[in-house]
Amino acid sequence: MAELLHLLLIEDSDDDAQLLLRIMRRAGFDLVWERVQTAQAFEEALSHQPWEVIVSDYHLPSFDAPTALAILNASQRDIPFLVVSGTIGEKLAVDMMKAGASDYLMKGNLARLPEAIRREVREANTRAERRQAGQALRESERRSRAVLMAIPDLMFRVGADGVYRGLVTADRSGDLLPVDLDPTGQLMATLLPADVAERQNYYLQKAMATEELQIYEQVVWINDRWQDEEVRVVKSGEDEVLFMVRDISDRKQAERQLHRLNQELEIKVAERTAELQKREAELQKLSDRLTLALKSASMGCWTWQLTDNTLIWDERMCELYGLPPHSNVTYEQWQEYVHPEDLPRLSEYLTKVLNSERECNTQFRIILPNGQVRHLRTHGVLVRDEAGRPLTMTGLNIDISEQEATLQERDQAEQDLRTSQQFLQTVLDTFPLAVFWKNCNLEYVGCNSKFVKSLGLDSPEAVIGKDDFDFYDDSEALTYRAVDRQVIESGLPILNVIKEVVFADGTLHWLEINKLALRDWCSNIIGVVGTFQDITDRKMSQIQLEKTNRELIRATRLKDEFLANMSHELRTPLNAILGMTEGLQEEIFGLLNDQQLSALKTVERSALHLLSLINDILDVAKIESGQMELELAPTAIASLCQSSMAFIKQQALKKRIQVALNLPSDFPDIVLDERRIRQVLINLLSNAVKFTSEGGQITLEVTPIQDSEAEKNYLQFSVLDTGIGISEKDRGKLFQPFMQIDSALNRQYQGTGLGLALTKQIVELHGGRVSLTSEEGVGSCFMIDLPYEATQLFSQCQDTEVDPPSPRKVAKDAIVSPLLLLAEDNEANISTICSYLKAKGYRIEVAKNGQEAIDQAVALFPDLILMDIQMPGLDGLEAMRRIRLIPELQSTPIIALTALAMESDRQRCLAAGANEYLSKPVRLKELAQLIPQLLSGDAVKE
Repeated sequence: MAELLHLLLIEDSDDDAQLLLRIMRRAGFDLVWERVQTAQAFEEALSHQPWEVIVSDYHLPSFDAPTALAILNASQRDIPFLVVSGTIGEKLAVDMMKAGASDYLMKGNLARLPEAIRREVREANTRAERRQAGQALRESERRSRAVLMAIPDLMFRVGADGVYRGLVTADRSGDLLPVDLDPTGQLMATLLPADVAERQNYYLQKAMATEELQIYEQVVWINDRWQDEEVRVVKSGEDEVLFMVRDISDRKQAERQLHRLNQELEIKVAERTAELQKREAELQKLSDRLTLALKSASMGCWTWQLTDNTLIWDERMCELYGLPPHSNVTYEQWQEYVHPEDLPRLSEYLTKVLNSERECNTQFRIILPNGQVRHLRTHGVLVRDEAGRPLTMTGLNIDISEQEATLQERDQAEQDLRTSQQFLQTVLDTFPLAVFWKNCNLEYVGCNSKFVKSLGLDSPEAVIGKDDFDFYDDSEALTYRAVDRQVIESGLPILNVIKEVVFADGTLHWLEINKLALRDWCSNIIGVVGTFQDITDRKMSQIQLEKTNRELIRATRLKDEFLANMSHELRTPLNAILGMTEGLQEEIFGLLNDQQLSALKTVERSALHLLSLINDILDVAKIESGQMELELAPTAIASLCQSSMAFIKQQALKKRIQVALNLPSDFPDIVLDERRIRQVLINLLSNAVKFTSEGGQITLEVTPIQDSEAEKNYLQFSVLDTGIGISEKDRGKLFQPFMQIDSALNRQYQGTGLGLALTKQIVELHGGRVSLTSEEGVGSCFMIDLPYEATQLFSQCQDTEVDPPSPRKVAKDAIVSPLLLLAEDNEANISTICSYLKAKGYRIEVAKNGQEAIDQAVALFPDLILMDIQMPGLDGLEAMRRIRLIPELQSTPIIALTALAMESDRQRCLAAGANEYLSKPVRLKELAQLIPQLLSGDAVKE
């Protein structure tokens, strides 16, 4: 909360005034202020407002600081007066301080102005409080003195040592005290005749010992006459008595003159005696109250008779030591109760008091008979005889055990707190993060060494108590304070903010900043805690990684362009070679003999081999760059295997190799890329033929298997041969591009080494896996496992192409066919999709932009929505987001249709609310399969 301050400003410069006010407000002051520029305005301002501080420029056009200070001094107002100047010299500053100025500051160094004002205001408040307290004390003394002066008796206090301690009251107009005599501080024996002093000392000691009122009469020579006095002595403190002297000269004279009235005088004496007894009773009541107060305060009274070394204890004193009341204890017995660790120190202290002191004040421990340890504080006053020898010491013992226990607990708690704080600071100093925390005034109250180092400072003490303006420029400090205030007011954290910051050493750093509300044990917000981590290295690595990625993307693009160009350049002559060869073999250009036909077939085989090599290289490149897309469709396994076997049948017959196909009858179709898997099977079968000797055997087996660990179903294709086999050490090379296990084999069996690498990559694109078993000289078994859903086994088809389930199978309990909403703006696409889906039994409604799609979805509640992404007006992405905000449409399936075919486009569609994504041109058979999959399990709406 801002500090309210009443400020009177003497300044002629608007800019300087605004600068000073801004500094004060930034320091946390809420200002009530007035600005004056002339002496008259200054005097008027002093009269109508209680100002707390005055800040004055030294030179003004018609006014200056010395004149203002003189006016202030003349008004007798105690207001701090601070001088601010840009030109004042040291001599003038000293003169101003001598004249009464509180402080002076140079305009170029106003940073300490707020603290100087706080200091001077505090001192002014302290002076005001002292004046008020002094005035109250003087008023109290005046009233007390007036009461005492009304009493006719002479009363004075005398210590147990016979020294006058002061007059309580005395009527100087009377004859009870010699004129111009003040006995304070003097011995009775010095001022009084020997017999009078001896008598007064006797009754003084008697009053001290008996604590009873002592009354006696005396005749003294005072003010040139004999005077009869009545003296009363009563103990008024532990080491002093109160003498009350009354002039009874007239009474004695009357007694002598009126002896005959003796009887009446005796009656008066009796009355006076009764009065005295009443006073004694009152004194006894006071004594009883004092005893009760001592007991309540756990105090015991004691007297040490030094002449015989005996102790006199009251009941409370015996109780403090755990003894029965009225127990007699000697000094030696008392020493046995003192704690052994405290006895030497206590004995030495008492010896010192007896030798040179008048009072004792110390504390020690005692051990009670039951073993309990008790802490006592003792206060005592020593009484000496006229020769200065110790006679008695009287005092109090106070039980301070509870206070000591509390102090020990507090000391332990403070030690624990310091230990905890040191541990916390140590832990924080080991953090890789810079940590700091502020109070609600946004002043730093703590930090770790990492934060201190970031500011270019040496210790946390250089940070504590300051704010952001002390370390950053104004704009940056205001930004930090705004964020801190937001966290304090909302209670919500602000996390993971990345900011560029220039450190104190001038280096640029990237920081990740977090700020959270600082709470006390009651969860009240008491400030803000912040952390920041220097992520410069990570940021630089990220920048370098992005640069590297850009270079890799560029290199990949260049490679793809090179491969595409090479493919085009190689395919062009191959096209001519194959075309011309085909024409020649068909004898278009004339008849050929057998030798010529054989040569043409050799040319054709070489060209086809080269074309296959080009295709393999391009396929590997596509897979590595992520450009190969699988064309998945339900595929008949039997047809796939038979066509693959047919491809190598002629090669096998030439080597008299037996070929077998083991395939379960009526096996269901599964979804895969038929062309690519056929390519895989042909490659494996071709390798088997290549590496199997004449008269060998090759088998293709298909078996469904279940992987319990992966919880998946696989269809396993196994190619077994009785070929040369593969050693265990060479198996790891098989699936690497352009690798063959032996150069001798490469000469014997032609190949590029791409086949198995391409096989592995195609299978893995299907989510499958490749494995092999082999034994040298016996043969090999290559296995590919392709995953499939178990539900695919429940719908068997006879043809290679599989028609999607009828909508009535998906919603068998529905009365009508499902309603589909198509959002599409292209008329050709609308006509094609609507015609196809209506032929499949669906009802279709069309919307031609995003807003129309939302309106029709709310009106019709379709069973499924087909959403084109690029439409005029509201696009498909925003339309899907708004549809998903409608509770009744949150579960409606949506298929996104778009010509955007990148993976990021797919993710954008799914994030906007699509269930599935199809890129254009859309394969209608694939769409017809996807719709019932999304509709299954949902009731079809009317």
